[in-house]
Amino acid sequence: MRRRALETGRSRGRAQRGQAAVEYLVVTAVIVSALVASGDQSIVSRLCAAFKSLYRAYSFALSLP
Repeated sequence: MRRRALETGRSRGRAQRGQAAVEYLVVTAVIVSALVASGDQSIVSRLCAAFKSLYRAYSFALSLP
């Protein structure tokens, strides 16, 4: 009887680890989809535009005599 209780405890731990991986995957997929497809202009494209603008201003400042 005691051995059976130990076996179910071990298998329960494995199932919980698998469930955590699935939950992580679902949450990550939701976050990525929200970043990529949000409205008129996605957050990723806004971030890229901000980096381009910053680099353009930085390179202009370096090119000044």
